Amino acid sequence: MSRVRPALAALVLVVATAATGLAATGSLAAPVQPGDDPTVGVSENSTRVLLLTRADAAAFNSATLSVTDSLGAGHEGVTAQYRLERLDSALENAATEAERRALIQREIEWAADRTAALVERERAAREAYVAGDITATEYLTTVGAVHAAAEDVESFLGDGNTPSSLYTFAETRNYGELTTTVSRNRARLQTVLGPVRERAAGVVQGDRERVRIHVTVGDGVMLSAVDGGQYVRETVRPGNLDEDTAPDYGDPVAYIGETYPWVKNNSRGASYSLLGRYAVLFSTSHGHGELALYYDVTTERVFVERQQLRLSATPVRYESSASASNTTLHVSRTYTGGPVNVRVENETGGPVDAPVVLDGAEVGSTGENGELWTVSPGGEYTVSVRVDGETLNATVVANPRPPTAADAENGTAGTA
Repeated sequence: MSRVRPALAALVLVVATAATGLAATGSLAAPVQPGDDPTVGVSENSTRVLLLTRADAAAFNSATLSVTDSLGAGHEGVTAQYRLERLDSALENAATEAERRALIQREIEWAADRTAALVERERAAREAYVAGDITATEYLTTVGAVHAAAEDVESFLGDGNTPSSLYTFAETRNYGELTTTVSRNRARLQTVLGPVRERAAGVVQGDRERVRIHVTVGDGVMLSAVDGGQYVRETVRPGNLDEDTAPDYGDPVAYIGETYPWVKNNSRGASYSLLGRYAVLFSTSHGHGELALYYDVTTERVFVERQQLRLSATPVRYESSASASNTTLHVSRTYTGGPVNVRVENETGGPVDAPVVLDGAEVGSTGENGELWTVSPGGEYTVSVRVDGETLNATVVANPRPPTAADAENGTAGTA
């Protein structure tokens, strides 16, 4: 695909609806209570996903970015690379060990300041979106720009596998306390990085034309997208991240096994990386895709979850349908922001190509194979298709959803 100018790059957003008073459908293992870390799955034969416990903002819209939205994206990499090259030279010329340590410490402080600034920029944009001061598109544009800058700061910080970075400069000189500080900053930076944010960054930088993203903002951020044959999801819970280190790592293996039991039993090549007595990165592939988690050893909670699922391998269980004129519409069961499969077939079960309208917005067509994957809003909504002059409507309920501000005012809880 040719590179498009940022002014022409369209960012299409699907943002969680804030319906209230919804009834749960089926049995979903997903407690939604204050302080809980709810996980939900549509099947015992697939991975669960992490949800928020509060939702503060919701919308359903599409918009186009402007050139000014993309200014500054990608600039961070030039600065970080220059600083690394300058530091490498300065370390070679330093006369004493104390001088070398001070040089690395200075760069760590610069990276910490940049990390704090990026985290604050995303937080301020999130609060502005909740307050109604900016649109969902403006918020997500900031998310993309912050991700682009954070990627370069992450590379600058590095880890034991990075040939040239602050971490390796400190590690090769046995500056253990400095590698711990680098790891702390790297863990904090994960709250503004992720695979869905990467796609938003691509739009901001003009590297892709459009992406449809589901957004829920509350006591964190939940983003998801269907991109080609893949479902991509990330959840960030900043409240689960603590600034302190711990004397040991506790038992994250047990926690992850209890929270994601199917993944535990179906993981392939699982690995753990320790981030300076501060956090644990767990990652694994499984039969349906990949899972990565950042676990805080002090709070003993996951503060970042990233999921990538192959739609061709994702279990489908249809729970809503509608029929007319020898045509049937099927809509799969899913959760808030989850992948939803829409299938249209004729009386013999053959595929039917039809445009799909989800909650009032056209999201695509079922195509030659009669199926469309997209992302689901939260709560109750309608999926419609029109075939040969007939309109078929199926009502869908995606649960659980996190409680909203209205729930708090009314004394009700989000559905589980």
